[in-house]
Amino acid sequence: MNITSYELYKKLVDSSVYNKRTHPSLTGPTIILLGIYINGFNYISEQSMDYEINLYMREQWWDPRLAFNRSHMCGMEFMKLPDRAWDKIWVPDVFFRNEKKATFHEVTLPNRLMRLYPNGTVYYAAKITATLSCQMKLHKYPLDTQVCPIQFESFGHTVKANVYQWRPGPVEKDEQLILPQFELHATNTKNCQQTYATGDYPCLEVEFVLRRNIGYYLIQLYVPSVLIVILSWVAFWISIDAIPARVTIGLLTVLTMTTQSATARASLPRVSYIKAMDVWMSICLLFVFASLLEFAVVNVFSRKEIRKKSQGLSILSETAKDFEDLICAQVSPMRFYLSNISVLIPEVIM
Repeated sequence: MNITSYELYKKLVDSSVYNKRTHPSLTGPTIILLGIYINGFNYISEQSMDYEINLYMREQWWDPRLAFNRSHMCGMEFMKLPDRAWDKIWVPDVFFRNEKKATFHEVTLPNRLMRLYPNGTVYYAAKITATLSCQMKLHKYPLDTQVCPIQFESFGHTVKANVYQWRPGPVEKDEQLILPQFELHATNTKNCQQTYATGDYPCLEVEFVLRRNIGYYLIQLYVPSVLIVILSWVAFWISIDAIPARVTIGLLTVLTMTTQSATARASLPRVSYIKAMDVWMSICLLFVFASLLEFAVVNVFSRKEIRKKSQGLSILSETAKDFEDLICAQVSPMRFYLSNISVLIPEVIM
């Protein structure tokens, strides 16, 4: 006799024959297959060391208490359970171990799907947006590659009760998935079973290998800093006597480079180690400061040279004056003698 799927569902989850608090398998651990489908990454933040992802989480397990005769459903392959069926049957207590915040999507209806197969296999999928922690290593920033995990762990059941395994094709993604600053280079799966004081708990982990795109930083950081350094070199072709112009260019480039460096670091956490960007900006600042320092050194040596020349001219003028005085001293007796002779000659003739 054929019955509706809802009638069959009510019969299977009747509290007199089904207890959702009881584990499905009484003879061994329940094998739970996990998988995800990635809709997109909302953001990846270096400052807060986290990222937000939108995904479908897929779970599959076998509950023999929910098995039914396929003939009751007119030979249908599976039965779609009604909304809130997850509140009526046993569901694995999977949670994100590195979660900061997570929410289910409820618009326009709860974005969850639950299917029941005749042999008692349950398929459960839910759309989730989660903010997950990602401990980034920024030594090579912005030429870095980050590995951000998502960890699925059982909250209350040890490996004696639940065993987590990956579904075939455990990680799928939208073909048009685009990240503004990163490229999803690869996804790796591994076991992250954790031992606590209360026992060993099953855990599976997906690692997202995110390679940072250099285009944004090339336009906003590298090219402007190179141009600022070249601008500081313009002072080498300006006359040394044009002090205001050379000082203005030197101070302007130093202040601009300092501001650009501070702006580039504003979106980063205050880590204690040196990043690749710090090395680049420090070298650029060193070149700009050296250009300003070169003018100061040249100016000092120029003033010394001018002082030496002025002292040489004063010594020369004093030498010329002494020579003139000497000549005058030699010429004066001769002039006196000649004047006397001119006076005596007429007297002798007369």
